[in-house]
Amino acid sequence: NIGDRCSHHTECLSACCLLDLDRRGAFCSSKAGRGMSCLPQTRAAINFICPCRMGLTCTSKDMICPRRCHLI
Repeated sequence: NIGDRCSHHTECLSACCLLDLDRRGAFCSSKAGRGMSCLPQTRAAINFICPCRMGLTCTSKDMICPRRCHLI
């Protein structure tokens, strides 16, 4: 469930275990929505930025702009 402590992304229904330095731990988080910063899904146990929700793709419009979720 969103907000539950986790140590690996497979423990989360959203498949995103996000590191939260303010809360000193990692917690299940929802995937990134349209226009939000993102990273492709990795094999890492814990994410620093979540991958996109289903139906969105994580791309960068140019080299300067960070990756964001866009409609496929």
